[in-house]
Amino acid sequence: MSWLPWVLLVALTVVLGWAAGELGRSLRWTRRALRGEPAGRPRGALIRLLALDELFDAAERSAGAEEAVQAAARRRTEALLAPLSDAVLVVDAQERLRLANPAARTLFGLGATDLGESVVPLVRSADFIDLVRRARKEGGAEATVLLNRAPLSDVWLRAAGARMDPAAFGEGASIFVLTDVTQLKRLQAMEREFVTNVSHDLRTPVTVIRGFAETLADDHATMAEEDRGRFIGKIVSAAGRLQSLVEGLLALASLESGAEVAREKGAVHRAAREVAEEFRARARAAGMVIELDLRAPEDSPADPVQARRLVQNLIENALSHALGATRLTVATVATADGCTLSVTDDGPGVSQADLGRLFDRFYRTDRSRKAGGSGLGLSIVRQVAELHGGQATAEGVRPKGLKISVTLPAQGA
Repeated sequence: MSWLPWVLLVALTVVLGWAAGELGRSLRWTRRALRGEPAGRPRGALIRLLALDELFDAAERSAGAEEAVQAAARRRTEALLAPLSDAVLVVDAQERLRLANPAARTLFGLGATDLGESVVPLVRSADFIDLVRRARKEGGAEATVLLNRAPLSDVWLRAAGARMDPAAFGEGASIFVLTDVTQLKRLQAMEREFVTNVSHDLRTPVTVIRGFAETLADDHATMAEEDRGRFIGKIVSAAGRLQSLVEGLLALASLESGAEVAREKGAVHRAAREVAEEFRARARAAGMVIELDLRAPEDSPADPVQARRLVQNLIENALSHALGATRLTVATVATADGCTLSVTDDGPGVSQADLGRLFDRFYRTDRSRKAGGSGLGLSIVRQVAELHGGQATAEGVRPKGLKISVTLPAQGA
């Protein structure tokens, strides 16, 4: 019977292995249950023998209570974040999206089925994923990230993240607040462009005036009469350009500071008639006829000062840049809540690429650069339109020409 101990040893080993496996499976289930992830409660003879059912019942009750606490915390968090205009995301330790407030769902185009999914393909921003990992590792982080939303336009976001209390979303969860700073980025770029253009455009006439004035001062006695007249003409021209530029900058500064609008009935038509009359002689000299086509009601309201400024800049723009035009039409038509003022010429027009940028400060087409324009006239037009709660648009005219239109609501938007 020398084989009997070996049989017993093998049997004991098998039983112990089976028991260890059962206990291990039970412990793993218990851990999952306490984390709120119960699945397939273990059953078997060993469970009954060791009376572990009560332990498993307690684990399920504890898991249920923990899940209820977390669900209540999540609901409170969602209710607090829902009204925020900034986008807010919560990402757990496994980089799964756990919460997105309405602003975030709109920003990223998220749906209800995206919750619980990996955040990596949802946000489409390597910079933001890098921020998520830094926030989890360091406890908090912030950065300006670029969000690609093709076919929509890209946006810049100022994002800040920090670890969350684990009560709602578990250990390792982080919350991220994202603010759209695209407009700020554009304004910063415009400011840099503005400073560059102002520096250049102011320096040019000042340099001309100083150069010709110094020459006149040094050589006045020996200079031919014809040269003196030509030099003085250059100084006068440069001074006029400088004055026009300074006045344009002052007008823009005044408009951008949010000047009050004092609407008066009839201001639009009065400005159109008066300014058109003032420019008739200049238009005639340029071989152009100014026509009026005022169809909107005579009592269309606008700020009288700004209405004159608007018409002046529209006609000035056409006279300066519609080279070869023969007719310039100043027209008004009634709209549902005000009127639209337009100035149309039959000149060469502008390219499609230029149309979208005509109202940018200091933007000039190739022809307007040759004509010496400041690039501020249509910017002033847009500012006046927006000050009244309206907008300015540009469109090509068939067979040729350009039409600038400004909507002027009776009441500000």
